Amino acid sequence: MSIHEEIRDQQKKLKDMTFKEKLSYFWDYYKVHTIVTLVVVIVGGVFIHDAVTAKDHAFSAILLNSFGSDSQEMLETEFAGYANIDLNTYDCYIDTASTLSYDSMSQMDLAVSQKITAMSQTDGLDVLISDTAPFTNFAEGMMFVDLREELTAAEYEKYEPYFFYIDAAALDSDDELVYDENGMPVVTDESIDHSDPSAMADPIPVGIYLKDSPKLAGYQCYVTDEIPPVLGFVYSSEKKENSHLFLQYLMEE
Repeated sequence: MSIHEEIRDQQKKLKDMTFKEKLSYFWDYYKVHTIVTLVVVIVGGVFIHDAVTAKDHAFSAILLNSFGSDSQEMLETEFAGYANIDLNTYDCYIDTASTLSYDSMSQMDLAVSQKITAMSQTDGLDVLISDTAPFTNFAEGMMFVDLREELTAAEYEKYEPYFFYIDAAALDSDDELVYDENGMPVVTDESIDHSDPSAMADPIPVGIYLKDSPKLAGYQCYVTDEIPPVLGFVYSSEKKENSHLFLQYLMEE
């Protein structure tokens, strides 16, 4: 039987069927095609919906190792109001849940580290706040801007006593990577006082210790840390105004 004759035969069968029988026949012969079509339509719809409803990026920050995950939504909403960010149009993202430890460097730690690096290279991250070890590691990777070129005169005078420095001369050295007794690389030298530029050959201020931040305390972020967290402006950020507003917001009473 030719294809044409087979089609005619199937059409004749359908003609004599009831509506319920036609549905059953259709499902038996075309269920695979139907399922595939539905999946394509649904997935395509999701992509189209995301593309149409995606909001422009207004501000993003990561509060690494803050252990204040319960406060993320409230912090985002409050800062958006402070910075006059319309959340119906723009996205304000403040991650308070991400953690990173160099003690174990698990798959999760590697994923978080890669996430931060990727975001910083694509204008996806404006501000990073972290405890000292991760901040030092990212700072030595040249993630943050030189505060001498970034801050206004008033900001510089206000925050200079709280600067976090890295030594450019040490970064230019040819020293080999040091490993600890467990075979893990020593990412940072904890003996270095990053608040003391006099101990460095070429100190560069790249961070600000957020000492006694009322907002961080109110949102229960970094409450167990003896040393205050450090804030840095990410070099690739194009949202400088909101980044400075975020620093101001965190330090206001």
